[in-house]
Amino acid sequence: MLRHYYLMYMVILTFVNLITIPLDMAFSEEMLDSAHKYWVTFNVFSDTMFCLDVAINFQMGIFSDDGQAILDPKIIRQDYFKSWFGPDVVAAFPVDIIIIIVEHFYHADTASLMASKLVRILMFARIFSMIRLLRVPKLLRFCFELESVSDIQLEEVKKFFRVFFLFLLIILIWHWNTCVQYFISLLEEFPPDCWVMQENIKNATIGEKYSYASFRAFSQLAWISTKSIQSPTRMAERWTAVVSMVIGYLMCFALVACLIATVGSVSTAGNEYKKKISQLQSSKMFKKLPRMLRQRTTAQYKWQYDKKNILDLVSKRLRKDIMADMCPNLLSKGSMFMMQDREFTEAILVKLEYELFNAGDIIIHQDAKADNMFFIEHGRVLMKNEYFQMELYDGDHFGETSFLFGGRQLATVSALTACSLFSLSLQQFKEIEEEFPHVVNELRRAAQMLKNDLEGDIRLAQNH
Repeated sequence: MLRHYYLMYMVILTFVNLITIPLDMAFSEEMLDSAHKYWVTFNVFSDTMFCLDVAINFQMGIFSDDGQAILDPKIIRQDYFKSWFGPDVVAAFPVDIIIIIVEHFYHADTASLMASKLVRILMFARIFSMIRLLRVPKLLRFCFELESVSDIQLEEVKKFFRVFFLFLLIILIWHWNTCVQYFISLLEEFPPDCWVMQENIKNATIGEKYSYASFRAFSQLAWISTKSIQSPTRMAERWTAVVSMVIGYLMCFALVACLIATVGSVSTAGNEYKKKISQLQSSKMFKKLPRMLRQRTTAQYKWQYDKKNILDLVSKRLRKDIMADMCPNLLSKGSMFMMQDREFTEAILVKLEYELFNAGDIIIHQDAKADNMFFIEHGRVLMKNEYFQMELYDGDHFGETSFLFGGRQLATVSALTACSLFSLSLQQFKEIEEEFPHVVNELRRAAQMLKNDLEGDIRLAQNH
């Protein structure tokens, strides 16, 4: 839940930044003293937050390709270094903090040479601040991550938000173009033939300048020619108009494509899988469930659907290969179940059932009937009773001792993190035992040794 609120906060902060950065670039010189101070304070605060976000990303969990949470700090660091670390560092560059330092450095010297140098440095810094527009990918990333951890379940609702976000992005590009229109004249120090001088708005208010620039930007983006807007006379303005027209064409194409895809996918009888998921998520029973339980229900439903429509339709050999690829951690760790005969291992793989547990969920209750054992694909669990406790990780398994000998579970097992598990039922194991009795006997002998060691530890603990 904390991640959910953090992402919402960063989405809002990033979007506001993408509005204020072009405004700061074009109109900051014309702000009055108090407004300028508030503006600089917000920019410094934003730069600080984006620098902190780089540090937070080294600690924040990520999602694997199959949608499972990964909380291992080492894996998180490696993934971040390989993916978004470079762009994030550039986007978080604290331009306004540097401008404050430069202004303070030159403040004491009012000589014309120094003043001229300060103007040039600040103008360069203002141009350089455009690198912070690289926060656009951060905005996209924040939105996608927010969608993955939010409570939005219905596919139709997700599609609506994606179209809505596309509209916001178009408005954002229009806003950038507006600021660039004025900034180009500012950069050239308002020559007599620039559009700002021709419209006689150099000394107008910021609102009036923005309105003129906004209308000019919209006309170019929408390929609209009006008598009230004079054709560009300067080279920079002409290239700005050309780029604006190209961007407008691409935006129109993207919007039409997005609307066609959204309307088409909603109106078509189409994908049976999405229809069934939508039916599940829109049912009254599902809506009454807690959020964590809804996630587990959806994950189990998706697994059963995939099993019915993929695993049950392919050959036995291909089904084994698919499961081996889905369970790399189970095979790489080399548990006593997976180090046996290859055919025995494959027989287990094809009978596994996928289960998702959230942090805090009780997976096995102590003294409960031993009807399942579990293999950890991703996550961390705690096995605990009154005599011992132990943490288990990716590739480990639990519940096998009581599972092999019958009886009751010896300990309570709870999820410390979000866990992707594969379970093997007692009935399925009996079918495997009929095919591989000698392997199961070896497992029982190994499990008996572990059980004896455990009972010895318990007796030792009781004596002390």
